[in-house]
Amino acid sequence: MTTKSSAGADLHNYFLFWDDVKSLTDSSEMTIRRAIKNKKFPAPVSLFGNKGRVGFRRADVYLWCEGRWSAEGGV
Repeated sequence: MTTKSSAGADLHNYFLFWDDVKSLTDSSEMTIRRAIKNKKFPAPVSLFGNKGRVGFRRADVYLWCEGRWSAEGGV
């Protein structure tokens, strides 16, 4: 059985990466990192184990852009 979708495409359906997040928020990486530290922006999740690649949950970032994201969870 073969599938036509690739794992990379599936990954982009659920996660955003640094360049995407910087573009969406119109903020620098340092500004986003400070907001994450202060729990004012969704934290990234580690992808592929501990190899340094992280992604931001697409839904969380969109909720943040709409002003509906909270660090405690829920909407």
